[in-house]
Amino acid sequence: MSDKNIMTPSTASLSGLLGNGLTYKVPVFQRDYSWKDDNWMDLWEDIKILLTTGKDHYMGAVVLQKIGDKQFLVIDGQQRFTTLSLIALATIKRIQDLIDGGIEPQENAERINELRRGFLGQKDPASLLYSSKLFLNENNDPFYQRNLLQLQAPQNEKTLTDSDRLLWAGYTFFYIKIGERFPNANGSDLATFLSKSIGDKTMFIKIEVEDELSAYTLFETLNYRGVDLTVTDLLKNYLFSLITASDLRIAKAIWNKIATSVGIEKFPAFLRHFWISRKPLVRQEQLFKTIKKEIKSNESVFDLLNSLDAYAEIYLALQDPFHVYWQGNRERMKRIREMKLFGVNEQLPLLMVAKEKLSDQEFDRALKVVSIISFRYNIVSSRQANRMEELYNSVSQKIFNNLITSAQGMFRDLTELYVSDTDFLHNFSTLELYSYGRSKKLVRYLLFELENSFMQGGDRDFELDPGTIEHILPENPDAGWDQEFPHAIRLNFTYRLGNYTLLEDHLNKACQTMPFENKKQFYVKSQYEMTKALDFNVWNPTALDARQYEFARRATSIWRISYADQG
Repeated sequence: MSDKNIMTPSTASLSGLLGNGLTYKVPVFQRDYSWKDDNWMDLWEDIKILLTTGKDHYMGAVVLQKIGDKQFLVIDGQQRFTTLSLIALATIKRIQDLIDGGIEPQENAERINELRRGFLGQKDPASLLYSSKLFLNENNDPFYQRNLLQLQAPQNEKTLTDSDRLLWAGYTFFYIKIGERFPNANGSDLATFLSKSIGDKTMFIKIEVEDELSAYTLFETLNYRGVDLTVTDLLKNYLFSLITASDLRIAKAIWNKIATSVGIEKFPAFLRHFWISRKPLVRQEQLFKTIKKEIKSNESVFDLLNSLDAYAEIYLALQDPFHVYWQGNRERMKRIREMKLFGVNEQLPLLMVAKEKLSDQEFDRALKVVSIISFRYNIVSSRQANRMEELYNSVSQKIFNNLITSAQGMFRDLTELYVSDTDFLHNFSTLELYSYGRSKKLVRYLLFELENSFMQGGDRDFELDPGTIEHILPENPDAGWDQEFPHAIRLNFTYRLGNYTLLEDHLNKACQTMPFENKKQFYVKSQYEMTKALDFNVWNPTALDARQYEFARRATSIWRISYADQG
């Protein structure tokens, strides 16, 4: 498919899409119907505006792949297509209610036939059941065809799957809303609503693609909303297309296990992290193309699925310090918790492989190496992560191929990422972090690690200890602070790490915005060593700089890798 075709889509109404005998299939293994009350209500509010103004309502892009003369796969847009069919069914049911009440039975029966032909499908002359213009995935289609298309209520809603229950709830939602909107409507009114308002006024950007790879490229080019979920579906469709019929059930079971474990939303990231843990670095937008190039047989699909299954648990554990993997190992819990706190994930491919290939002792050392590198590189020095990912990928491949078998060997290849003591000392000396929002926990972590160094082997935990963050220069100081911290420079110091200390909650409340000389009487009562050590005569920028430099000097020893001293 050419770029010209991608970037010059056509516009079509719902009636235009469904006319001329066209049929649409949701790929067999695509995700189930998932729209809920909020989605239905948003659409209904748009329809009410449409009815009031008479203006077209745009439903966004629908991406279709042609598979026959008049058949298309719905690569993207199945949720909207399905929901609009529920509106059509709810409208037809309202007209059927008129027939059941003896109101214009012949005319309304003709209206139903015409509306079904236009929006839903025709009646099969042999079975006398209505066929469909839209076929859902393998999980939803049986209920859709058997119950919804035939306007048959389920015998027991409680026995429905979650997704089928949503289908029925969506149909019921619109049935009620249509009744409220048209309380005294006749068949003509309802038919006009569906054919003229919904059919002619709901507009789509119609994009046809040649294959799944073209769809993937399109989504990446346009940064299409919901791309991760769609890309997962595209990959699943491709992999299962390579599976023999006899093995399909097994492949589906493995896939479902992985998807349930990792979660559909996280699956694209997991897949990429797994892939680059053993293979050359590839960006997310090239991943589908790369996998499609390498995975071409039934056997290779199972190799991939089984490997993903084997790595799923450790992938989750590396992001959860309280995972069962780490129970009883405080050091591992500490390092996993640190990396989660730092908000980094470039290390995940490397650590997945390290957990498999290195000894337990070397893996423990590897966790420490990566955590300290992340702290120095990402948190304190704020350097770009691109180079980090490149080096992690190189080392990960070496570990996977048994070319690196120790944490020291790993560090040797990662030395470029280890910020030098000189640079780290400078960066830490000027470190500024807000003490609220997402940064608050990081500030607590830093202060408690520093406090433990003041205690010479202390073991206070930043999440368990009740100590609070005290701003020596208050966030909202009174006029008494203006001499040492004039308003023009105050914000340059308020959130510097050197301006923070630990203090018991009751002492913190007692201090509030007092002058420094008055605060000191509370500081000496504190159990925290860093706070008791605040023996400055005056608190001004010079004192703050000196205290933060002392913090930086200690930090250089706390967040240190011993291999760095061995040349």
